[in-house]
Amino acid sequence: MKVAVLFLLSALALLSLAGNTTAKAVGRKANCNAAMVGCPRVYDPVCGSDGITYASECSLCFENRKRMDPVLIRKSGPC
Repeated sequence: MKVAVLFLLSALALLSLAGNTTAKAVGRKANCNAAMVGCPRVYDPVCGSDGITYASECSLCFENRKRMDPVLIRKSGPC
């Protein structure tokens, strides 16, 4: 009986500590160089926080220059 109570209490404690595990993991900022006037023609795709795949981190930087709210990198590779 004591083992069952102990198990239930520990399970309850773990569930209460889990909390909201679906928090938004937005991403990281793109490493941009303000002095660049163009991007190399290297295809190294990144997935933006807007759900669009950009050809490279550099092309994402140029897109961010046009926007008021910058797009972050959600992950490396296509979306």
